[in-house]
Amino acid sequence: MITNTHYFVDSSPSNVNFIPELIDYNVSQITPYVFVTAENTARQFTNISSHGITCVINLAKELPQITFPSRSGIESLKYPIIDNPTFPALRYFDIVADRIAANVTSNRRTLLYCHHGRSRSITFILAYLIKHHHLPLYIAYSLVKSKRYLASPNVGFWSQLKKYELYQRNQKQIIPQILTYFQDSLAYSGQILNKMSNGFERVLTQLPIVNVFANTIYPRNRNFHVRRYYHTMQRRPSAYSYPYYIRLPRRVYRHRL
Repeated sequence: MITNTHYFVDSSPSNVNFIPELIDYNVSQITPYVFVTAENTARQFTNISSHGITCVINLAKELPQITFPSRSGIESLKYPIIDNPTFPALRYFDIVADRIAANVTSNRRTLLYCHHGRSRSITFILAYLIKHHHLPLYIAYSLVKSKRYLASPNVGFWSQLKKYELYQRNQKQIIPQILTYFQDSLAYSGQILNKMSNGFERVLTQLPIVNVFANTIYPRNRNFHVRRYYHTMQRRPSAYSYPYYIRLPRRVYRHRL
């Protein structure tokens, strides 16, 4: 039995220094038209309007959507993304990336935010840079990291970005081949139609298989006769075999083919 309590140590001492959670509340400008920040900063209307932002995208399922004054002209969107490595964020990459690209075409600035502006919002900015700026993943991440030092997608999102990069790279290689194939097919069809307007026989004579049979000369015999067989049984001469000499089938033997 232990009676000396000096051997016990307080499990929660007051002199322990806890590591604070790093949050960047600044509005980081990644490209001239793309910005990223944390939730608290995104709710500051004066800070948003000072950067000329006209579209705010919420990428956190647990955060409520921000409502801006109607006269501000700021559009607010939300996509239910969960900061979990197993969450299928890949299915939203094209939607968000195309939306950012459409805003850029209209000279509109877009702000993406999540809880800390570190994982989810950075992931979708990387997807946008991969698809519309044609950047490799490591170059896009270096660019974003230089603008926002807390950028750090989780492991699951990073693997999905690798798959997305490979998919976009394959699309760039496959689509030109398909377009070339259809262009060649249309050009060949146009040539055939032009030749058919000049005569169908002229088209047939230019086909290689027709030329082979046209130039082949087969020897013909005067007394040429073929007897028909049906399932190994010899058919008797009839009107089917000799349509022109029904009554006198012997003339077939003397007919010159």
